[in-house]
Amino acid sequence: MQKKDVVSVPQCSDPTAGNERRRGFLRGVAGVTAGAAIAGFPAIVRSQTQRRFLRPLVAGLNSKQGDPSYNSIAGISKILREKYDVQMEVQVHPSSSLGTDISQLEAVQTGFIDITSNVTAQFSNFSKAFDFVDLPYAITNWDMALRLFKSDLWRTAAARFEKEVPALKVLPPVGGGGFRLLWNGKRSLKNAPNDVNGLKFRTTNSQLEIGLVRAWGGNPSPLAWTETYNGLKNGVIDGIHVQPIWTFTFNMHEVLKFATAVDAIFAVQFQVMNKNTWNSMPAAIQKAFMAAAQDAADIANGEDRVLETQFTQKLKDAKMDIYVPSAAERKVWQAPGEALWNTLGKDIDRGYLKDMVALR
Repeated sequence: MQKKDVVSVPQCSDPTAGNERRRGFLRGVAGVTAGAAIAGFPAIVRSQTQRRFLRPLVAGLNSKQGDPSYNSIAGISKILREKYDVQMEVQVHPSSSLGTDISQLEAVQTGFIDITSNVTAQFSNFSKAFDFVDLPYAITNWDMALRLFKSDLWRTAAARFEKEVPALKVLPPVGGGGFRLLWNGKRSLKNAPNDVNGLKFRTTNSQLEIGLVRAWGGNPSPLAWTETYNGLKNGVIDGIHVQPIWTFTFNMHEVLKFATAVDAIFAVQFQVMNKNTWNSMPAAIQKAFMAAAQDAADIANGEDRVLETQFTQKLKDAKMDIYVPSAAERKVWQAPGEALWNTLGKDIDRGYLKDMVALR
């Protein structure tokens, strides 16, 4: 008979009395439980002993079900169960169903939800530890990004982030769809700033992102992702700087026409857990959880790399005009972006920049 070890797990030490009741409510919301089969996650041979974490975790994500950044969280339960002999339910609520980008980032800090993720730029209001990731033309390709994710530089920045935001525990990152395309519904953009001049682009609240749009001649307009489609449809904004998979799966191509492959920002989906939730896990389960999260992120990154090309083609098939600048035109886009390293990026640790360039 298979032996099962049941670990008694203490409750989260969250001082807010209503948090467990709120989590109970969230568990009743029509979310997606990660115990279901996740595409791309292979079956793993089960071992002879199991431990159990008794309380379900709640994850509120901005990605859609099936996206790699969704799978990187949804796949943790399966890997924990089949590879690390830990029973833990992670209830995943996709598509910002639990709130806007910022509200979900705030909710994971208060303990209303246990896990969330978003692009690194959205976390800049809480800590500048990962601002170096969003310097224009910092990450040059997928191979470099994958080296960065497992580098001493990333671990150093994560330790700094956790010190500055003690309510959060950093989880392994995933790509957020590869390089962003500069989209708009007005005209083809072949050169900056002349072609971009006067167009309004949705941004996050990141000063680097806002500065990049300005450097290219556009007007930055910080806007929640959940409001972006209607903003484009109603003319509140003219364009977005977004990856192909997010453009397609959120139907942004219905209200856009032109894109330029500027290759300035490689999107990184930064994943975090509430620190009290983390502390409530026994050490053995913490170790297994982090290993499973890394395994899930590795699989999701493999998916994401392939899907960047596939979704770019889907957009072309949908008659979207995607312009690839010549070498000379690329320099015109790149120069004002790299100039931000010495202005808006002047406060970023120079050691971080040296280590990042060394990863190229």
